[in-house]
Amino acid sequence: MKLKFFYNKIIQSFFFGLYGKIKTQSLDLKKVKIQKIKYIDKINVKKFDYKIIQIKGGRSFTNYVENVAVISENTLIKDVSFQQIKGNLKQNRNVVLSSGTPKFKKKFAGKTLVLTQGASSHFNYAHWLLDVVPKLIITSKFYNLRKIDFFYFSKLNYFQKETLGFMKISPKKFIDSNKYRHIEADNLLAVSHPNYFKKTLFFAHSNLPSWIVYSLKKFFLKRNLKKLNYKKIFIDRSDSTQKHCKLINNHEIKSFLKKNGFKILQLSKLKLIDQISIFRNCKEIIAPHGAGLANLVFCKSKTKVTEIIPHNIKNQEYRRISKINRLKHKFVYLKKINDNDNGDIYLDFKKLSKLI
Repeated sequence: MKLKFFYNKIIQSFFFGLYGKIKTQSLDLKKVKIQKIKYIDKINVKKFDYKIIQIKGGRSFTNYVENVAVISENTLIKDVSFQQIKGNLKQNRNVVLSSGTPKFKKKFAGKTLVLTQGASSHFNYAHWLLDVVPKLIITSKFYNLRKIDFFYFSKLNYFQKETLGFMKISPKKFIDSNKYRHIEADNLLAVSHPNYFKKTLFFAHSNLPSWIVYSLKKFFLKRNLKKLNYKKIFIDRSDSTQKHCKLINNHEIKSFLKKNGFKILQLSKLKLIDQISIFRNCKEIIAPHGAGLANLVFCKSKTKVTEIIPHNIKNQEYRRISKINRLKHKFVYLKKINDNDNGDIYLDFKKLSKLI
């Protein structure tokens, strides 16, 4: 442990010497351009105090987990940086203030937009849809997204590439923030987080600004949707890479619901446009709590939603979306079960029959 401690100190001292220490102080407004967002899709968002910041020769650093720093001449720009401590948003606690930027810097020409926000948004569908896409929407109010040279994020997966296809943004413009933890750009662009203002990300999504739902609907629903008219759907979460919110008796539940007219779906096997089309056209949804329920954004009012969730999870983000969209949302709380390889919740058939 002592050897590791001294090694880290040597590395830190080396990068302090190379790039200097990061501080919080007044910005040089000759290098930084700040623009405030007052309206998005004609909705007044002044109370959120959103900003887009453009920095000549700006830098960004991420530890790829809970910290992203946006830097102008060794000054941390707190409004558009991102820092969590054990899952809670904290001001003035960004890792670069104590450790500097301990990775070699990679320079990029032109305009580069910072989209990375730590591990939550890199692979999770809900965080991509509710956090990152709204950042692109905000930015598009001042900049033509197709004329931005690079986007600082992570390695893209299928639903992210499909979204970019709708926006006519080439995935080749994306810089992998895992490969390049520290970058500098001729002009670095960064935007305020659209919903994470305090506490945890779960709290933020449980209090999601309504403009996000309205703007996502406006953008995605103008696509050519498919006629996938499954009136009743069950979201099979057994394909999730996460261990939580999986039904131990998933096979029996699927069989029972199928006999009762439900279409069984694994969302990871569907294209984004198919997911949007299905949720737009369906009348009833039963699903364990999970990222796929972010698709409630696209549902018509009065759609019936039953969310199956362990007692220990207090997240209300999908209920919040349902409230904005005027859906008929209810929870079915189940006891969390540990030490079972198939899942962590069990839904008995008596309770299930009451749901349908």
